[in-house]
Amino acid sequence: MITAVIIDDEVHVRETIIHMLSAYCPNVMVVGQAFSVESGFKLIKEQKPDVVFLDVKMHDGTGYDLLKMFSKVDFQSIIITAYEEYAIQAFKVNALDYLLKPVDPTDLVNAISKVSKVLNIEETITTSATPKRQKHEDQKIVLKTIDNVFVIDIEDIIRCESENNYTIFYISNGSTIKVSKTLKEYEETLLPYSFIRCHQTHLVNPKQVLKYIKRPSPTLVMTNGDNIPVSFRKKDFIEHIFK
Repeated sequence: MITAVIIDDEVHVRETIIHMLSAYCPNVMVVGQAFSVESGFKLIKEQKPDVVFLDVKMHDGTGYDLLKMFSKVDFQSIIITAYEEYAIQAFKVNALDYLLKPVDPTDLVNAISKVSKVLNIEETITTSATPKRQKHEDQKIVLKTIDNVFVIDIEDIIRCESENNYTIFYISNGSTIKVSKTLKEYEETLLPYSFIRCHQTHLVNPKQVLKYIKRPSPTLVMTNGDNIPVSFRKKDFIEHIFK
């Protein structure tokens, strides 16, 4: 088991990473969170984690300031940043990897794979969510439109598709529901249930995948017959979890 702490001053970033780790990397256990350089330093000293997810800019300094506070860095660090130009600086401080905000599940899985190799720990990636959400009421989602409020079983959602600032839900009974929220918002909500963002405009339920076509263009065939494209960036990740 890989122990991890997350140090970021944005609550939603910390929660998103926790959800992603629960869904895709069950061999990672988050043992603490912090929101600043000072609290992060104390947390690392207390928990002695294997890996630290570390934000670059916080209100009391930077992640690099925090790393300099240790005379000996005996943990792996993964830098979290909204700016790609910080990548070079990340490697200068011997960070193992970096993640761009908003954090992409594929990038997170690849980063954990690197941690596993460095620590010589067997890598475990899964499409199954952790059992934290097993209550019956947690298996449903409420979708609100102008005229109706729908209560849908999450397992009945085949896929979600982005349409500007709307999200279209495709349900196993053949119906569609168009909701005035972005796909990104629903991606975070459905991550604990193992939904996969396979493309910029598509979020799919892996339990509703009928077939994965590798060539000529990577495509997921859903149980309702829909063909969903897989982006080049997500191709390796999709092949890994469906192999």
